[in-house]
Amino acid sequence: MQAIITEQQQTALIKKQAINRLTRTQLANKLNLARTTVKDVLDKQVPFVVSGKTFTAVNNYLLEDL
Repeated sequence: MQAIITEQQQTALIKKQAINRLTRTQLANKLNLARTTVKDVLDKQVPFVVSGKTFTAVNNYLLEDL
């Protein structure tokens, strides 16, 4: 399964990373993803396609605070 990371998701992830003062390595560990995958999610021009695992990890992390 593949899914698309939107600009809103990317922006929310960057904000949450900053608020929690996480490095990219810490964020990757929290999401249980490779650091290179997290780098792509944070830096690539959106929208772009990611694996289902990456999409689920990002969305679950963003939904933790709701």
